Amino acid sequence: MAEEMPKRSGLVTPANLLTFSRLILLPVVIVGIVTGHGYVTVVAMVVIWVTDLLDGRIARRLGQAGAFGRTLDSTVDFVLIYSLFITFYAAGRLASYQFAVLYLAMLTILALQFAQMASGRGEAAATALGKVTGALEYGYLLFLVAREVIRPSPMLATLNATFFSVLALAIVLNSALCIASVCRSARAVKNG
Repeated sequence: MAEEMPKRSGLVTPANLLTFSRLILLPVVIVGIVTGHGYVTVVAMVVIWVTDLLDGRIARRLGQAGAFGRTLDSTVDFVLIYSLFITFYAAGRLASYQFAVLYLAMLTILALQFAQMASGRGEAAATALGKVTGALEYGYLLFLVAREVIRPSPMLATLNATFFSVLALAIVLNSALCIASVCRSARAVKNG
């Protein structure tokens, strides 16, 4: 009789490979943006979006969900989102004030994570608006990618301004929550 192999839920799982594939596709999206090949950008971004929707579901279905996969997913999303915002800015498709607001989001998220690590808490920190802000950032990024193939129009410009205004408000509020959390963590380290 053949022995049954135990289920492995290590680091190299189908879901983690799917998550990692987003980093493989990132340069394709960047090149598409920089060279003005909008359809390349859109197709690669659709594949990235689909992998983002599937990786967690696959991990749970295969019984391989874990802390490493969650951390990998959020790290890859962070790298992807902010790399592409930087690319859109460098390619002249984001105004300086838009980039400054988006960069503020990145800096406050990093500050919150560093403060969390300095306080001795092992888990990643989050704010009440963190998920909403992240979803808005991802949505705005998808909107920017779609604009690569959509003809400019006054309605599209209005939609862009409205979407960015909502995102900017969420970023400012979330950043204030991040700063408050960093201050609390700093006080806890100092007093503890």
